[in-house]
Amino acid sequence: MIEMLIVLALIGLIATLAISNLGGLFGQAKEDTAENWVNGTGKGLVTAYFARVGTYPQSLNELLAPPDGKAAFVERAKELNDPWKNPYQYKQPGDHNPGSFDLWATTPPPEGKQIGNWDK
Repeated sequence: MIEMLIVLALIGLIATLAISNLGGLFGQAKEDTAENWVNGTGKGLVTAYFARVGTYPQSLNELLAPPDGKAAFVERAKELNDPWKNPYQYKQPGDHNPGSFDLWATTPPPEGKQIGNWDK
């Protein structure tokens, strides 16, 4: 009987440790998703806008309705949101990329880490 209680306690301990690590795994997945967007998809959308319009957008919202009256680069505003459901940040000219633009997301507190399209 005592052996059974020890086994159950160990199983509970292992399950608790495994579940607490899952939060970190999901958090890292969101950071990876944001990094892929700012260095891939987002950067590509802004560059395509520049190629078509001839200037960088003043804000990411211009990807929804380009001034040339042509098709939008994104269909829905939520496509411009990071994995934490906040809008991706954009600045042109950039502080980190003064010749072009900065594109970034910020992780939630307490870290508040910036994930951007610039060298680390």
